[in-house]
Amino acid sequence: MLGTMFIGFYLLFSFIYLSKLDHPALVQWTKAGEILVPRVAWTLGPCHTGELDASRSFNLLLNSENNKNTVSIDKFHRTNIQSAENCKEFSETIRQLSNLNKDSKFYNWFAGIIDGDGNFDIRKCSSNQYKLKAIRIKLHNRDVRILTRIQNYLHIGRIRSDKNKPYSLYIVSNYEAMKLIVEQLNGLVRIKVPGFKKSCAYFNIDYIEPDYNIKSFDPYFSGLIDTDGSIVFNFSSNRIECNLEFKYNEFTKKLNFDDTIPYYKPYILLRKDKNKIRGNEYKSIAFKYQTVKGMIYLYEFFMKNRLYSDFKFYRVTKIKEFIVIRDYHNEPKSSLEFKIYSNFLLDWIQYRNPLWSKVPFINKIRLD
Repeated sequence: MLGTMFIGFYLLFSFIYLSKLDHPALVQWTKAGEILVPRVAWTLGPCHTGELDASRSFNLLLNSENNKNTVSIDKFHRTNIQSAENCKEFSETIRQLSNLNKDSKFYNWFAGIIDGDGNFDIRKCSSNQYKLKAIRIKLHNRDVRILTRIQNYLHIGRIRSDKNKPYSLYIVSNYEAMKLIVEQLNGLVRIKVPGFKKSCAYFNIDYIEPDYNIKSFDPYFSGLIDTDGSIVFNFSSNRIECNLEFKYNEFTKKLNFDDTIPYYKPYILLRKDKNKIRGNEYKSIAFKYQTVKGMIYLYEFFMKNRLYSDFKFYRVTKIKEFIVIRDYHNEPKSSLEFKIYSNFLLDWIQYRNPLWSKVPFINKIRLD
């Protein structure tokens, strides 16, 4: 209690003195015993010379009741320089930590993009030698913002549009640029592992085994949804769902999203599918988020780790509004409530979707 009062008087004194001098102060916190006290340095101009002693210094000693450590403010010009240096170092540290956090979010998301629609173009040079020719990501033009975000963040690579098809391609082929990407994604790539391992070997980088238990609010999940995922409306169940589906293999079977969206575990479905072009069958694994109660958790996840596929993100942002009007689904088709419900669904399916008129439930809502 005594220590708290003492600090209060000290801070009050500092404020009054600073106000009187009308000069900026630099504050640095110093430990005195079990408490932290501020060490203040003022920069004084000639107009305040008369308020200082002949040595142009001011001394204030603080002693902790439980410790003999003394905090001294002495010789303003020298203390001010040291405080300024410390403030600069502190600001730089905060900036670096902030950038580190931003980098971590970006590269986790980027790994999801790579695992979704990325490709490591590996060429065989000899029996045991491989060369990485390029790293590519191919997406529909509707999602070109994903590619521009990657290019703008990394300041490397080029984007090329297909003249005959509605697709764009992000390409990195420079040796140093590809090496940088492989280094940053090491330990994050979970599905495109064979090509990534060969890329690591090409650059003499030790491959880091990733954690397949995708942690809470991990942006990696957003990257997967941006590319391979879908946000759909289930009309019969009257809910907005999120789905992910991959070919079943030694890597995808290890994916664990139980903790990724807090309070919302996916339903896992294994099934056999048929390739429409090649005609061969393959096994797939699907992760389905399809409960009414879970919709709000889905919304909260993507508000924290936004999608850069604009039409998918738009659909997610409408979840809260849908929860409010969801019960209007049961009202008579001629009612105002069902009209509001129909308008919502029409807007939801039309946004950046040229095939909205082909949606199966379109004939079940009011279009007038």
